[in-house]
Amino acid sequence: PPPPFTETFPDGGVDTEPDAGASWACQRDKTVHGAPISLLVELQLAMSRATTGEERIAAIDRFVAAVAEQGGTPLVSDASATRPRVAFFVRGPSAPGTTVAGEFNKWSATATPLVQVRDTDLWVAEVDVPRTDRQPYKLVKDGNYFADPNARHVAWDGTNHNDVGFFFSLIYPELQDSTKGRLTAMYGVQATALADRRDVYVYTPAVYDGQDCPALPVMYFHDGNESLTRQSFAEAADAHYASRPEDAAVLVFVALPEQRVRNAQYTFPPKKDPQWAEPRGDDYLRFLKDDLKPRVEASFRVLTGPQNTGVAGASLGGLISVYAGFQMPETFGFVGCQSGSLFWPHDGVIDRDDGDAMILRAGAEPVVPVRFYVDHGSPRAGCTRDNEPDGDDCESSLRFVSALRGRGYGVAHWDDPGAPHDWAAWKGRLPKLLCSFRNADPKVCGL
Repeated sequence: PPPPFTETFPDGGVDTEPDAGASWACQRDKTVHGAPISLLVELQLAMSRATTGEERIAAIDRFVAAVAEQGGTPLVSDASATRPRVAFFVRGPSAPGTTVAGEFNKWSATATPLVQVRDTDLWVAEVDVPRTDRQPYKLVKDGNYFADPNARHVAWDGTNHNDVGFFFSLIYPELQDSTKGRLTAMYGVQATALADRRDVYVYTPAVYDGQDCPALPVMYFHDGNESLTRQSFAEAADAHYASRPEDAAVLVFVALPEQRVRNAQYTFPPKKDPQWAEPRGDDYLRFLKDDLKPRVEASFRVLTGPQNTGVAGASLGGLISVYAGFQMPETFGFVGCQSGSLFWPHDGVIDRDDGDAMILRAGAEPVVPVRFYVDHGSPRAGCTRDNEPDGDDCESSLRFVSALRGRGYGVAHWDDPGAPHDWAAWKGRLPKLLCSFRNADPKVCGL
């Protein structure tokens, strides 16, 4: 019989032989796809029968809701169909002038325009797209290429903008390399305490789509967009999990709503230095715990409880991860801190020479049931202070590790001499973090 969790998780799997009662599958070719194109046929029939504008609007409302419920865009024909029909749509005042560009039309911004449906705000394009590979695409409007907001399955478009990056949407996500993980987009996730919305990208490793339909531990990463598009953490995870599949986990990459709020959402009170924004880190952690985590646990096969839940980040993302571990040990049982801004002061004044907040907490407060992974670069001649050339916050990181070990915490630590404070270095060390999440003994991970 299927494992119990498949009865409650939307992507838990499908019974391939419901009458037999014994065949269960959660593989990509069974579960990873857009909504069926038959929904468009049903819409066309409903529109032909509608006699008023209200009836047409109601039919479109039902269509859009059904697409979202049954896999998102694009709508695709069954793999056994004679013609590989695919449909895209956009609804609303921004729809006019939108086109679709992808490998299937050689990325032409004009070849596949969306056409208005009978005096409504729905615009649709329907084309044949060969089922030869994943078939990446983007929508185009006024010369701007962007991911389809109604599509769930995405992949980095491969361009490093040294800033926030961008994604392809995928027509046939089930045809991605089965030896690698995949990304599912959750757009516009509401943060109640912060009164904002942000995009979240969920990486599921190759074993997630395996015969056993496993439920896996889950780790939440800050700077979620840049973690995937400045340097591909998904690529690093693929390589590590290929060599150590027993370390596999679901990785949730949490983007910022906009970069200007980063300092506020990744720091915590008190705030006295006027150069810094008012700290909103507590509200951000409430978003992770109360808004995002329940949604992830309801949508993906993940194990629950602090022993199966981690939080990780780099620089200020490392700082807020450590803060999360101390503030919410009942939620996060593992903390990954890469080049963390552990110089952050206890008194709100950044002077780097007295009372770093997390170091004080590690040394003075009651021990909490959390394991830590800490890494950083350092000058090749040895670390003397955080802000020396190639310092990479090494001095405060070393003092933090010492404070943790002095209290008996489980700590995995890696010093990477000569490594800069950048995404390439963090990607290079990511396998050690991923290994440490699943293994309490640092020796297993070469630490």
